[in-house]
Amino acid sequence: MEMKQEFKMTQEEMDNIIALNKEGGAPVVFLGGGISLGMSLQEKINHYWGILGNKYGFQPLTAEGSPKGKLYFRALPLPKVMERTLQKIEDENYSTLQKIVEQLELCNFQTEDGQHNIKYNSAFIALKRLATQQ
Repeated sequence: MEMKQEFKMTQEEMDNIIALNKEGGAPVVFLGGGISLGMSLQEKINHYWGILGNKYGFQPLTAEGSPKGKLYFRALPLPKVMERTLQKIEDENYSTLQKIVEQLELCNFQTEDGQHNIKYNSAFIALKRLATQQ
């Protein structure tokens, strides 16, 4: 079970939430906030928490107050995307390079005059050598 983490918003963000609550159903527009004029108060607040969730990396509907103060809150963090290791990236590149070489060999490319085959091209030979190195 994932535990909630502590987050802190800016005073300006808290002021925006307070303004939303004061205005109720009246139109409120924040710069960069994208609050729609046709939303209910609850929709506006949920939308704003969604913006904060994207900014700080938490699941908006899990936010709750914190005893640390009005700018602090606790929420479940967004699921972390598994980081690829450098070795895994190199393995993927190796696999891809190998596949490219295999495809080029299957195509049996030749020059327009038909006299030179890609298999004898020095650049292709170097590429193939890279693809077969371990």
